Amino acid sequence: MLKLYDNAESTNALKVRFLLAELRLEYEKIDVALDTKPGWYGDVHPFNLVPTLVDGDLVLTESNTALRYLASREGRDDLYPADPARRARIDQLLDSLSLEVRPALWAAEEPVLYGTPEPDDWRTPLAEALAGYERLVADDGYAAGAFSIADCAIAGRMWHLPELPLDLGAYPRIERCLSLAMARPAFAAAAGAHA
Repeated sequence: MLKLYDNAESTNALKVRFLLAELRLEYEKIDVALDTKPGWYGDVHPFNLVPTLVDGDLVLTESNTALRYLASREGRDDLYPADPARRARIDQLLDSLSLEVRPALWAAEEPVLYGTPEPDDWRTPLAEALAGYERLVADDGYAAGAFSIADCAIAGRMWHLPELPLDLGAYPRIERCLSLAMARPAFAAAAGAHA
C-alpha cells in the first residue's frame, strides 16, 4: 500500500492528496509535524520536508515527482501524456510553478497567512511571477487545456492565493484554472482530508 507522509498545512502534500483522490488510490497517511519534525523523519526524507510518498521500496521526496510517478504508474496518459510535446508542456508548468511562482508566493503567504514579519515588498515579485505564469497557462480552462497533474500542482500550491490581498482579476487564466480544479470532487476530498 502507498504511504504518504503528510501534514494538513502543506500545500505540496495537498497536491499529492489531490491526485491520489483523483486516481481513487488508497494510501496510509502518516502525519508529520511541520514546526518540529520528529527525529525519525530525517531517516525518511533527506531534507526533512513534507511530503514523502512511499510505494514499496520506492521513496519519492518531491511532490511534483510524486505526481508524475502516480499518473505514469496508473497509466493515465490523460493526466501526464506520453507524447513528448504534451508532456513537456506539463513539465514546464510544474517546473515554473516550483522555481518561479512558489518563492514569490511563499514570501506573500508568510506575512499574510502566518503573521511573520512582512518583507519590504512581496507584492511586486508575486505580481511579476503570476504575470509570467499567466502566459504559460492555457486560455481555455485547465492549465494545459485539459485536466492534468499540472492542475493538481497549481490547485495545491496556490490554494491560499485567493486569501491574499491581491486582485486575481489581473490573472484570468490562473483564476479560471484554480476555479475549475478546486471545483473537482477529488480536490474537495483532498482539502477536506485535514479540515
